[in-house]
Amino acid sequence: MGGSGPAGSGGSGGSGATGGGDGLYAPDNGPTHENGNVVSVSSKTEILDAIANASPGDVITVSPGSYDFNQVITVQNDGQASSRIFLRADQLGTVTFNLSHIENFKLYGKFWIFENIHFFGACTTGNSCEHAFHIVADADDIIFRNNDIENFASHVKLNGELVGGGSAKSFPDRTMFINNFWHNTKYVTNNAPHNILNLDGGKDHVVRGNIFADYNAPASLPKSASAVYPKASALRILIEQNLIVCEKSRTAGETARGIQLGDGAPASICDGDQDQDGSGDCIENGQSQEAIVRNNIIMNCNNGGSSAGIMVGSDRESKIYHNTVYNVGQRNAGFYVGHADHDTYWRHSILENGFNTSYAARPLNETNNALPSFAEMNSTFASPADGDFSLADGGSIVEQGPTDGDVAHDFCGYPRGETADLGAIEYSTTYAGAACSAMVKEMYERIP
Repeated sequence: MGGSGPAGSGGSGGSGATGGGDGLYAPDNGPTHENGNVVSVSSKTEILDAIANASPGDVITVSPGSYDFNQVITVQNDGQASSRIFLRADQLGTVTFNLSHIENFKLYGKFWIFENIHFFGACTTGNSCEHAFHIVADADDIIFRNNDIENFASHVKLNGELVGGGSAKSFPDRTMFINNFWHNTKYVTNNAPHNILNLDGGKDHVVRGNIFADYNAPASLPKSASAVYPKASALRILIEQNLIVCEKSRTAGETARGIQLGDGAPASICDGDQDQDGSGDCIENGQSQEAIVRNNIIMNCNNGGSSAGIMVGSDRESKIYHNTVYNVGQRNAGFYVGHADHDTYWRHSILENGFNTSYAARPLNETNNALPSFAEMNSTFASPADGDFSLADGGSIVEQGPTDGDVAHDFCGYPRGETADLGAIEYSTTYAGAACSAMVKEMYERIP
């Protein structure tokens, strides 16, 4: 699978040693393609024609092969909630789209699903490969599932655009990013923002079970880079069960961050326009609002002067629970600015070297987090530098408090017990199936 799919994988749960046993976490990752109208395509022309003429229920199925595109591919037609439009391969690793335009897919249509395709940035010049996907306007309910997306500056850009004759921008809602592998195997020299999921606005997006790796900008570009970056009044985004490795193979680039919530974006790009003047009118300009960030493993965000594991800029009422952050520098595992009028809640995480509050706009709201040193992290886990988070000495993290109802399962979807361990992986509750740390290691080893 694209991200090795931790959620819901493994056994059938168990009678946990500390009272677990409520079964595996099995979230709704969207419908399958069965019973759709299969449209088989085997050439560039057939692919473009099928996209341009797609109807609700079409399952555009690409034959194995490699296909070259150097153009904007506009996705205009809408599917329906009960009849999605698919662009897919039967199996990941059999179909590659070589993309070399500045932005490659521009999505306006609703209810599309993209799955099992390798989207490869085949650009040879610095002014190309800014985005694999640009999602705009009313392109609601898009799902990216089990894909490999490689070598772009910002692999996905999501933002508002004017629709029809009105002056107000519309923003895509309910985008899902499920079990994909987002990474770069070279430095992308496009002088543009470098954030894999660069999400300006919208509501109820889901980022689950992905691998993010090696996405920092080259040292020649003064750009910071984040794996997941909701802002511009993005509302209620769920970020869970992702493995984020800022740097593994490429360690000479610019600043890398894991997850960043909010910034100081201007009103012109914000989601919210009550007076319909097209200027934004956000509740709070630049903010991330009411996000849930849980059960993520973030590591190697330690290059550049403002690197951080989890960076909170302008944010309102987000919950950052049960994450494990390792090998981060400069601004620490948690860099907190926040908002003068709203809290951000930090709970039950393992955060190497704790928090940097040098620029905090509001007192930090945190409790029940472990704040070990780098050396202590290395003695707690078997070999975290190699992606092995199996437990070596868990005295400081195992069974540290009652399980929070908002995080009843761990990174792999296994149930937590009545008393939960800190961090993304639950060690003290028994279950059937592979150890969660083994699944994490498998995901880590996918990164070249």
